[in-house]
Amino acid sequence: MKSKDLATLMSLKAPPPPPPRNSNSSYNDETPQTPSWQPLSWRIGFPRPFDLSEVEDMTNGFSDQSLIGDLDNVRIYLGILQETPVILKSFPENDERYWSMLMILSRIRHRNIMNFVGYCCNGASRFVLTDYPCFGSVEANLLVDESARKLSWKARWHIALEIGGSLRYLHEECDDGPIAHLSLSSSHIVFSHSFSPMLCNFVSAKWVKDDQSLAEWPYLEEDVRDYGMFLVELITGKSARLFSDKEDRHPQSLVEWAVPLLKEESSLRQVVDPRLTNITDDCWAVHHMAQAALLCLNNSSISTITQVLAVLRGHQLAIFKC
Repeated sequence: MKSKDLATLMSLKAPPPPPPRNSNSSYNDETPQTPSWQPLSWRIGFPRPFDLSEVEDMTNGFSDQSLIGDLDNVRIYLGILQETPVILKSFPENDERYWSMLMILSRIRHRNIMNFVGYCCNGASRFVLTDYPCFGSVEANLLVDESARKLSWKARWHIALEIGGSLRYLHEECDDGPIAHLSLSSSHIVFSHSFSPMLCNFVSAKWVKDDQSLAEWPYLEEDVRDYGMFLVELITGKSARLFSDKEDRHPQSLVEWAVPLLKEESSLRQVVDPRLTNITDDCWAVHHMAQAALLCLNNSSISTITQVLAVLRGHQLAIFKC
């Protein structure tokens, strides 16, 4: 690929790469040990409303041991319900994000979106409950050498394809209009009990209003750019949130460091995750992810997630021109 500015799309006659695995398959080279319990959202009677007393029981009275995070004034607890782990997000009483998140999660369903378990609205208490991600986030797996090596190039391509599918569902397939996630990153994509990648953290998500024009609404474009950043994370094996270029006196973001190298095929080996050694055998996966990432991150054109997925699958090729 040449280092150019504008991106156009060309159809390819070559067959696409192998189809993605079933959503219940493992992305590890070895099948992980599956817990004996099923996610709560799979069981009869969920999602449902919860009493405050039930939420207190789940979190052992909101103990410090149950508190696992506090981000943007949202406290995150790990609870136990029916001998099954569950995530509880606690919102301030007048936080409109609670109602927005509750409305969105109650109306969407996709195999690669974290499942909604229930909610609690009691007095000043506001909680949203979701399934617990058994195998952590993509970011956490990339930060550990052993788990990162198990995420082969084909596995990372499958992850990118499935998360891209969940984003297309939000943007183009929801009955009540497009939804923008607005916080897509490797830290907000987790692995479920079957090691399927799941998009989570809908605290910042927004629904497009019926009277707004998509062409005038920038949030979907922000999602596409964030998806491009996620592809760079998969290619490099690095976290955009934690990235630092120690060799550069002027701090760069992961995207600023990687994109110039992705544009030149001769420089590709300088940016790919060095912990994976089979890049020759799976070069198609790396190439398609790099092309799709550049299309997302190109400031000179606007691409939809459907166009990006066509490039990721190898059905179309992004050609960068002056």
